[in-house]
Amino acid sequence: MHTAQRVLPAVSCLSCFAFVKYCWTATILSGELVYHHGRLHVDSDGSVTCDLPVDTTISHAQQAPTLPINHETHCADLAGIEDLAIILKTGSTEIYEKLPIHFTTTFLCVKDRLIYSDVQQYLSGESVRDALVMVSQESRNKHSDLEQHALLNDHVRLNEDAAELKGEKSWHIDKWKFLPMISDAYATFGDSKKWYFFIEADTYVSLHNLLPWLAMLDHKQAIYAGAQVMIDRTEFGHGGSGFLLSASAAKALSDVYHSDKAHWESIIAADCCGDKIMAEVLQAANPPVRLLRAFPHIQGETLASLDWSPTHWCKPAITWHHVDAAGIDKLWQFDRRWRAQHGAHTPILFRDYYAAFVHPRILAANGSLPAWDNLSDEWTSSAADGNPPAVSAQTCERFCEDNKECLQWVWRPGVCKAGRKVRFGWALKNRPALGSADNRIARVEGEEGMEGAVSGWLVGRIGGFREGMGECGAEGRWIIGNVE
Repeated sequence: MHTAQRVLPAVSCLSCFAFVKYCWTATILSGELVYHHGRLHVDSDGSVTCDLPVDTTISHAQQAPTLPINHETHCADLAGIEDLAIILKTGSTEIYEKLPIHFTTTFLCVKDRLIYSDVQQYLSGESVRDALVMVSQESRNKHSDLEQHALLNDHVRLNEDAAELKGEKSWHIDKWKFLPMISDAYATFGDSKKWYFFIEADTYVSLHNLLPWLAMLDHKQAIYAGAQVMIDRTEFGHGGSGFLLSASAAKALSDVYHSDKAHWESIIAADCCGDKIMAEVLQAANPPVRLLRAFPHIQGETLASLDWSPTHWCKPAITWHHVDAAGIDKLWQFDRRWRAQHGAHTPILFRDYYAAFVHPRILAANGSLPAWDNLSDEWTSSAADGNPPAVSAQTCERFCEDNKECLQWVWRPGVCKAGRKVRFGWALKNRPALGSADNRIARVEGEEGMEGAVSGWLVGRIGGFREGMGECGAEGRWIIGNVE
């Protein structure tokens, strides 16, 4: 069946959706072209609105047109970009999988950027620095986990693929990269850059939202900002979510690190996490540099795993984590379209990402998706404990319907889970092996033991949830200081 669709004003198209339940119709929602799910509908004037069949695999983001790139106009309205350096950390085992997309998205307007890995190489003519050669030779000889660094370099030197050495040993050396990477980045740019923003290869950063936030902060202060995480007594910014250092904060870290490098390397060797040690180095500065808690602007979820709640709804989203290459491109394209439609000074709020990427998919699912995990996790019932909701998908759905706070549910043989927050989730076969949502995913290899699994959403209630969120005002939109 061929597509025949036209863009209608939002009101009339939403009316069309109300009368004809099964068709894909195009609408402008929050300034973004989105698609609704349904059957063929012919208007009173005889024109065809759409004739796409039901297809829950199609999202509006895949269908939305791609704007041609005009570098002069695309980058001209990114005020403050000249004051920013973007630093990307990756590893040789993933570099070909994750880095190339950034050359056509993140880096297009960022002239001042650095890439750090565990093997020195060139990719697309871009220098990739080996952060671990900056670790002292004594530590590299002493600590067994750094033997993997030598193995990776030998493997690449023999023209082998470093991805063949992917695994826990290659992951564990990542913690050693943070301090030398930050110190070397500051040595490269110094005070010529007001801001240093650090990301990983699977992090998406919205420059459209980042730059206005930076303009509200005082670059003359020692600022360290990120998505707050606590391990033991150390509060730090989660590395994969992205973190920000002002030039003076980067200098403070570099000075403390180099004043007793052997000490800090011994601390890294004994600890789990380089981003945690980074915060401890900054705390050791004089005066101490304390974390600016920037969540949810900076956060570690994906569009699929995020809980769409009041915590996020009216805040601008600066970063997303665990995003694959296709996801980074879709987010970047959306940012470009948003800026073209709304101008450079209208931030993209979480509610706008929801309207563009998530709600159309929930509507398209028409209430449920088989072989899907929507990450519901606030109520759990087990058939082994004799709980009726876990008997079948129908009893699980009924449990959610009977609970006025419930918005969604997921059933697999013997287990019913339900939630009061909206999440979209992913197909069971696409569940990530690692990720910030990993503790919400049943430990089952592939789809074994998940026969008949299904996720559902109460679409009417979710519509009520959106309406209940109301309008987002400008007051309190940005986080510019810690609130105790």
